[in-house]
This record gives sequence, C-alpha cells and structure tokens, in this order.
Amino acid sequence: MRPGTWLAAVSLAAVPLGMGQAAGALAPEGNGPPSVIGIALSGRGTSLLPPARASYKPYSPACHDLQDRGFGTFRCVVARAPDGTIAGVTEEGTGTDVGRTVERDLVWRRQGRRWELVLARTLPGPTALSGLWADDLERDGDTKLVFVTPSSRPGFGHELDVVEGTGQVVLYRYLGQGFAVAPRAGGLVTYVPASALAPGDGRHQAYDQVLIGYLDGAWRVLSQQYVPRAAALSQHRGAFSDLDPSASVAAR
Repeated sequence: MRPGTWLAAVSLAAVPLGMGQAAGALAPEGNGPPSVIGIALSGRGTSLLPPARASYKPYSPACHDLQDRGFGTFRCVVARAPDGTIAGVTEEGTGTDVGRTVERDLVWRRQGRRWELVLARTLPGPTALSGLWADDLERDGDTKLVFVTPSSRPGFGHELDVVEGTGQVVLYRYLGQGFAVAPRAGGLVTYVPASALAPGDGRHQAYDQVLIGYLDGAWRVLSQQYVPRAAALSQHRGAFSDLDPSASVAAR
C-alpha cells in the first residue's frame, strides 16, 4: 500500500505543533532531527524475548489448552499467517512461585503436532492484563499478534509489540501512557504524550503522532507531527483499536 493511501485514510488530528523525534525503540531524550520520515523500524527494544529453556505442549486448535497450572486469569488468541501459526497468551497467577502474583505474556508457535514457546516476558502483578489481539494490520491476510502492556493510566499503554507468524517481534513502540490506532486502510498510528518523550520541552499538552506502514521491506515512519492533546484524544478508543473491526480479534 502506498503512503498516500494511508495519509488519505487517517485523520491527522488538527494543526501540527512542530516536528520532533518519533517515539523510538527506547524513550528518547529530547528532540531529534527535523524529520524522521522513511526511517526503518524494528522489534529492537522489546521486552518479549526467547525463553531461557525450551518448552512444548501438544498442539490443539483451542489455544485455551495452553493455560498453565497456577494461572487462574487467562486470555489467548491465535493468529494464522503465511509464515506460521502463532498463539498469544496473557495470564496472571502465582504459578509455581506461591505468594507472588505475576503476569506472563507468551507466544507459542505451531511446529507440526506441538506448540513451541518462542517468546515470553514476566510482569509484576496483580495488575490489568496486557491487551492482546490477532490483527491483520496490513490488510494483506498476514495476521499478526499485537501486545500492549498496561500503563498506570487505565485505557492507555506502555509498550506495543507486533509479532509475526515466524514468532519474531517485528515492531516495537514505546507508548509512555499513549495509545495506538490501526486505520481502516491499514498500518498503525501511535499517539505518545510529548511529556513522555522530552519532559520539560514546553509541549506537555501535545501528543507525538506517528503514522507507520510497511514499505520497501520494512516498517517505516510515513508521517510524524505533534498534535494538540484534545485532537489526539478524539482518536482514543483504548490502548489499541482497529477501525476495521473485521480485521481484529481480541484475546479472550
């Protein structure tokens, strides 16, 4: 899909307040170059990492069979893509560490007649579970998993991770109590409070709005600007939302 298609389909939320650095793999310190348009993005910086040891479970189309003992709160969703079938899991409980509640975010990948654990992270609990969706972000049939870890602000996220059928994180975004929206035409728009990127820069009421799409073999920044807080929040429908409901399935 060409950049113009995204730009025509996305409301860029009113008047820009000046160019700045797009939210990068890590929370940046201060403003960056005047333009980051075209820069390639990746999964660098993600907290979803390969597990310390191999783990397998028998394959079943029902991802709820992946629930671990000791984790009473459980959600999952399956993403089927040309590169493979993956299952995302968010669960909370004590597990084997009695008395200490944690959240675990997991990605299992189908390998023949079994699931193989390929990515994992542990977060302190109890807290709101990470948001998790199977989403066709590019509207090309290549469904991916989208994880958004919670922030201290209900309905807003801290970290967004996109996992493809290979079981690899292909896109990481720092949200810093921000949110993300998938436009009807595909791609991703992130809204990050300017105060989370550069505290004290005078734009604490603004949001850094970044339009991201897959172009020339990589996820890239297609548009970036600061927008007023009210304009940004007019696009807010949760930590992650897809404006095409048929392209997205939430974990349950």
